[in-house]
Amino acid sequence: MKKKSIFSAALIIILIGLWVGSGYLGGDSENGDIPQIDPRENDFTVKYIESNASNFTDILKINGKTEADSIVELSMQTDGKIKNILFKKGENVLKGETICALEAQNKFELLEAAKANLNDTKSKYESQLSLAKKSFVSNNSLITLGANYEQAKADYKNAELNTEYLSVKAPINGIINDINIEVGELAAKGQICAIIMDSNPIIIKGNISEKNISKINIDALAKVRLVGGAFMNGKINYISSIADPDTRTFAVEVILDNPNNLIKVGTTAEIFVSNEIKNSHLIPSSILSLSDDGDIGIKIITEDNIVEFIEVEVSNLNSEGAYVIDLPRTIRVITVGQDYVTSGDEVNAVQDVNG
Repeated sequence: MKKKSIFSAALIIILIGLWVGSGYLGGDSENGDIPQIDPRENDFTVKYIESNASNFTDILKINGKTEADSIVELSMQTDGKIKNILFKKGENVLKGETICALEAQNKFELLEAAKANLNDTKSKYESQLSLAKKSFVSNNSLITLGANYEQAKADYKNAELNTEYLSVKAPINGIINDINIEVGELAAKGQICAIIMDSNPIIIKGNISEKNISKINIDALAKVRLVGGAFMNGKINYISSIADPDTRTFAVEVILDNPNNLIKVGTTAEIFVSNEIKNSHLIPSSILSLSDDGDIGIKIITEDNIVEFIEVEVSNLNSEGAYVIDLPRTIRVITVGQDYVTSGDEVNAVQDVNG
């Protein structure tokens, strides 16, 4: 009984010692209750907008001017005196019509003489060729007659061309832009008779920067605003493959129908090309940032409120903001506080009602 009492007393003393040492003694301010801290209370608060991807039509504007589809200088192909000029400046001409006519002089007589000589040499050559097959004519004689025949053919062709060259004809449909010769003038071979301009179709030529060259394609539809404000539909028919070394721009041509030549050559025009960009996000351009590697991107927050930096491709930048592509369909983009957080940070996220 005595041993049991001693053991009980010792146990009580040990428990009292543990209780006092634990710091739970009432009135001890230094060792009072320690409140539990929610680790999220120290997270940084950011604002975000929820962005949903949509299709966006990017309209590219190119300044340009109208140009003729082709301009042809008609030159005299033979010497002679101008007999007649059948058109005036500004008049329409059809392909094949004569514009300038030369006096014939003796060219038709020369043609008849060349024809007669051709027939004669041909007859002699063919008859001797028949005899040569029977070994009645030497090869040297046959060779000489053959050479004479070939020369006669060349002379006849030349005489025939000289008669054709008496008329300078239009190679295309167009407008007489200028007449460079007068009736009675002695013209020399190579002298310019007239200049013909073909402006149907008409070409709208402009230049596009190297950053936008990938946005257009051959045969893409284009709208053209003319100097008077009217719009016409056309299509891109040419894109230069080489940039101008000084401006780093590429030449672009749009072709338009121009019946009756109503659109004048040399006037200013504006080209508008629409380019649909699918699944793009419109975000404020002010929230674009750079990664440590210098890549353009945005900071988003995941469903677990973890910050992520996503590299983006800006397809268009205007007064409304930046259109970015190749992103998930729905994202939460940080609009306030993005400069104070980095990838991997856990944050408190509050939706930006003003974003």
